[in-house]
Amino acid sequence: MSTTKLAIEIFDSGLTCTEAVAIAGMKRLGQQSDLIPRIATGFGGGLSRTKSVCGALTGGVLVLSAAFGRDKLGDDRDVLVSKVQGFRARFGSDNCFALTGLDFNDPAAQGIYRQRVHAQCRGYVEYVCERLDELL
Repeated sequence: MSTTKLAIEIFDSGLTCTEAVAIAGMKRLGQQSDLIPRIATGFGGGLSRTKSVCGALTGGVLVLSAAFGRDKLGDDRDVLVSKVQGFRARFGSDNCFALTGLDFNDPAAQGIYRQRVHAQCRGYVEYVCERLDELL
C-alpha cells in the first residue's frame, strides 16, 4: 500500500493529519513503534491548536528527520532542510489557521471541520505523503 493511501485511511479513521502522516511515513521507512503516533499527537491542529504550522507538514518533517536528521553536533543538516521546502509555495501558506480558517479551540470549529475542511486537509496529507515517497 502506498504511503499516501495508508495515511488517508488513517486520517479518515479519525487520527490527526500529523499522526496519519507520521505513521504512514515511518512505515515507509520500515519503522514501527508504539511511540508513533504518540510523538506526533501534539502537532495536530496547527501545533496543539495554536493556529500555527500545518500538522500534515509537521508529520512530514518528523518522518524526514527520522530519515535524514543528524545524529550529533557537526553533522550536516542541510540535506534535511532542503527536503522540507515546498509546502508553502504549493499552498500559499504553511499555517493551519491560514489554510483552514478554523480555530480548533472553538468547539464550533470541530463541526465545521467535519463538514467541509476535512476534505481540504486530506489534500495536504496527500501532498506531503506524495513528497515523502519522492524523497525517501
